[in-house]
Amino acid sequence: MKIIQHLPILLVVIAVSAQAQTLTRDQAILIALQNNQQIKSAEFQVDYFKQMKKTGSELGKFSAMWMRGQYNTVETDNNFTVTQSIPFPTAIAAHVKLKNEQVTGSQMNLAIVRNTLIYEVKSLYEQLVYQQALHKLLKSQDSLFADFARASALRYKAGESTLLEKTTAETQLQEVKNQLRKSETDGSILQSKLKTLLKGEPTFLPAEELSKLTFSRETVFNNPQLSYMNQQVVIANQNWRVEKSGLLPDITLGYFNQSLIGFQKISGQEVYFDKNKRFQGFQLGVSIPLWFGPQAAKAKAAGFQEEATRKSAEFFQATLEGEYEQTQRELEKNEASLQYYETSALKNANLILQQAGRAYRGGEIGYIEFLQSIQHAQTIKANYLLALTQYNQSTIKMDFLLGKD
Repeated sequence: MKIIQHLPILLVVIAVSAQAQTLTRDQAILIALQNNQQIKSAEFQVDYFKQMKKTGSELGKFSAMWMRGQYNTVETDNNFTVTQSIPFPTAIAAHVKLKNEQVTGSQMNLAIVRNTLIYEVKSLYEQLVYQQALHKLLKSQDSLFADFARASALRYKAGESTLLEKTTAETQLQEVKNQLRKSETDGSILQSKLKTLLKGEPTFLPAEELSKLTFSRETVFNNPQLSYMNQQVVIANQNWRVEKSGLLPDITLGYFNQSLIGFQKISGQEVYFDKNKRFQGFQLGVSIPLWFGPQAAKAKAAGFQEEATRKSAEFFQATLEGEYEQTQRELEKNEASLQYYETSALKNANLILQQAGRAYRGGEIGYIEFLQSIQHAQTIKANYLLALTQYNQSTIKMDFLLGKD
């Protein structure tokens, strides 16, 4: 069954290996969930608590005792006694409930690790996509300024321009090339970070281009960290019940079988019983602690621990609500900024590029005006890419806070 469950992920890995080392966002997430060691550790924790769940109804140790000697007469008799100590039923029920809650808590912890890993992969993938888009923009700038530098060199050689124009064009070209190298390095760093999350997967390039991510404002608030914190309060409460049940008595059941060699009076007559005649009976008793102080202190300490856990959960909820509100405002701010670029700024930037090139070639403007126009248009385009990735990062953060894959 486990192989069948993981078959889609395995098929993704095989398919990716056959491709030119490109991954979609969803493929990267699937591989991370399959390979990441933090996920595996959390899964083992779930398995651990599932095994510990079986100990919830644990009874005391079974006791068997054999005795031989002159405990009745001068004859040598033997006695066989078995006893079993059983916790009070209320105590057993409390232990079983605690183990069940601990399993639930470990499953919630797995959900936290999973949600965090998905967020980290999404965020890094988005940064890598942004670097790819920025690199593409810088390449276009490199081509544009290379043409400008060549034209300036020819104009200077022909005596039609100044040394200042030629030097400015060459300097601007080198500046763009420097930004290209920086972009390539940043991309390599991000690829290395993603490779770590995907545990040894080959370095890959994003199969997706930078585009606006969708965000549903009707998503239900289901933060796994908050659910886990609340579950810890439930576990602490149940642990208090377990410690409290330690004040209850244990029940002891027993059975004995023995010989009583000698004469026994039966119906007024003395009858001799040898070692082959067996006498038997049952025992029922309770075990009560003579000193309640230590166990009562444990129960009281467990009560304090529950209150401490509850306060931590309340503080986390307040912090989470504040972070959610801040991220929501950040999302709205980035959405407004993105809308500005999409509705007007990008169109104006393209128009500036067209008009500046035409005017410069026609001699209507000098190289200073041309250079300023080009820089302004390219800055708008770069700011658009930044606004787009900031909006996407806000949606990714919102999904993380909401507990949405």
